[in-house]
Amino acid sequence: MALLGATDAAMSADSAPLVTGVPLRASDEYAFCVTWSAPEVPRAGAVWAHALIFDAAELGDARRSQALLALPRRPSAQQPDLSHYATAIELDAGAGGDVQAHLAPHPHDRELLGRMLAEAYGSQGDGILVHQDLGAAARALLALWRAQWPALRAGFSFRTREVVRRERSDFDLTIAAKVRGLDECPPAPSTGPTRPWIAALTDDLLAGEQTPLRSFLWAFGPGEPPDRHRVRRLTKLWLRVAAGDPLRTRTYIERHWPQSDSGAALKQSLFGSADNRWWRIDERTRVRTLLHAANGAWDLDELELKHRARALAIE
Repeated sequence: MALLGATDAAMSADSAPLVTGVPLRASDEYAFCVTWSAPEVPRAGAVWAHALIFDAAELGDARRSQALLALPRRPSAQQPDLSHYATAIELDAGAGGDVQAHLAPHPHDRELLGRMLAEAYGSQGDGILVHQDLGAAARALLALWRAQWPALRAGFSFRTREVVRRERSDFDLTIAAKVRGLDECPPAPSTGPTRPWIAALTDDLLAGEQTPLRSFLWAFGPGEPPDRHRVRRLTKLWLRVAAGDPLRTRTYIERHWPQSDSGAALKQSLFGSADNRWWRIDERTRVRTLLHAANGAWDLDELELKHRARALAIE
């Protein structure tokens, strides 16, 4: 049933390819699917769909995740030969081509990326976003998916569709050209200020390479519960770290990681005595900041606070 929902979709003859990603939790696998319209087939509304099924663990290799996008193939319209679809494909980083090349030749739409990030990681919304250009939508979705740390990516479900119903869905994020029963016009772009965490994640997606924010998310995201909304929380924390504000960083950690054993790795990395990878906050400032911390949120013995304070002659 999960694969049927991933491959079967109504689409017009001139539609951009549809993309779908869905975890197959029972077998610890993941399915990535591309669907094309098939106007050459006599049956009205026919489509071709190529679903690639692989171990979810493969998503931990960034090269293989990129190679995956080069593997879906549409059968020839003249003489479709389906025999080679029964043969296993190596998830090889050297594969040629890229499904993204057939989706949207123009650069990413910043406004679309921001709306998509708010829908995927925000605290409100039903996971459905309306956007007319499904090629651009698919390209944006794939950028978001590839930017996630491996465990999050392996559990994240997404799809593009021409038409969907506004109802509960098993997909984390759907971008559709139209929602059945609603006005066909797409929503007007937001004119208000972009929330800082959305702006930061949008900049990361537009960068097209590993950014300090993405490094931070990939360093601490795997230690968090497998919840896509943790991206928002960690990004907000990163903004405080990037600003070099230890007090606001400490306060935010105490609010969202209130137990001494929650977020242990990030607490140690930001306020421990080891080399500072993430910000230029000196040891004295780190110690003084911890001396006024809410004790319940910190394992002060693990952080060796008393020893460090004595070494700096801080009372």
